[in-house]
Amino acid sequence: MLRTDAHKRALDHFDKIVDLDHVRSCEQVQANIWAGKTPQRIPTFIYFPPPSEWPPYPFTEAWDDVEKQFMTAMGMAYCGALLKDDRLLTVTPEYGVVNIPELFGVPSIVTDLGWSMSEGLQDLDTVRALIDRGVPDLRSGHGAKTEAFFDFGAEVVAQYENLSEALHFVVPDNQGPFDLAHLIWGQEIFYALYEHPDVVHQLLDLVTETYIEFSRFYKQKLGEPAHSGYHICGVRLVRGGVRICDDTPVLCSADTYREFIRPYNERAYAPFSGGWLHYCGDGNHLLQQMLATPGVNAVHMGNPDHCDLYELYQQMRAAEVVLIWSGSLERMGELRADNGGRHPTGLMILTENRYASADLDHARADLQRVRDYQPIAKAPY
Repeated sequence: MLRTDAHKRALDHFDKIVDLDHVRSCEQVQANIWAGKTPQRIPTFIYFPPPSEWPPYPFTEAWDDVEKQFMTAMGMAYCGALLKDDRLLTVTPEYGVVNIPELFGVPSIVTDLGWSMSEGLQDLDTVRALIDRGVPDLRSGHGAKTEAFFDFGAEVVAQYENLSEALHFVVPDNQGPFDLAHLIWGQEIFYALYEHPDVVHQLLDLVTETYIEFSRFYKQKLGEPAHSGYHICGVRLVRGGVRICDDTPVLCSADTYREFIRPYNERAYAPFSGGWLHYCGDGNHLLQQMLATPGVNAVHMGNPDHCDLYELYQQMRAAEVVLIWSGSLERMGELRADNGGRHPTGLMILTENRYASADLDHARADLQRVRDYQPIAKAPY
């Protein structure tokens, strides 16, 4: 139960401002995108930081305090209730990318500036010993802390009528097979691709199996179907139930992707009928392979300005893949014109990073600009 009166007051207010009719409308808008129907509006999610009335905590302070972790993680859902954009209300523990590497005993570096990052084992024999131990206990160590988050959150949310209906818990950050292998091994994995490819494949076998078991465990715990679900940013997953991150693979060649990444992504997607693929960096040299990978039903790019929205959208439509777009909106009007003045389908807008809004007032203005097919400002580095 909550220890802090400020947290109780914040959640009391949150529960009061949840508009269940609006939430149901957002469910339908997103469902229409997945069904390939012309939407009544383009699903749009405007990122902005939680306002001052929401209790904020630094990453390190919330790392080992489940209540502070829960309140921090609820901030984005609170923003959605305030703004009433098209996001659904979702929450997941914010421990960063290390959830699965921690289960293998890989140490983490935890800071307020860079959140969390695995140190990496960097040693071939240590990696081999890890492979020999097999899939780790999902409920030990960091796993126990992660599971406790959901137990705590479920107990708290059960006290609130509207949040109980509107809020969805999300499988914690599970990354993807090659990202996990990189986090576990460290930068030496790039040399191992050439010097010890057999060991890289053995590690990828193990982390792919672990990814599947981890995702399945939390889906079952949360009562979420294998083949659909909810995810971060307020996205509703209809075609497929998981996300894979390919942040490390964009550093690799197309040949390396073909041998060491795509087959394991296919395996990871298979039990969940696919899902969405995220990557940061420039993945243009891999995009055709990504779109041809069975299970890739949506794509999101963390650095979308490497692509042109108009041209990318045509590729996505040809592949029947939904685009979750976080880049420039300069060519949005052309997409509507090509669709006879109707809203284009297969497209969601997520403004974040350099296109994020500074506060709630700016978020409201930016949401209206997106609705009007107008570009929004891009912040300098």
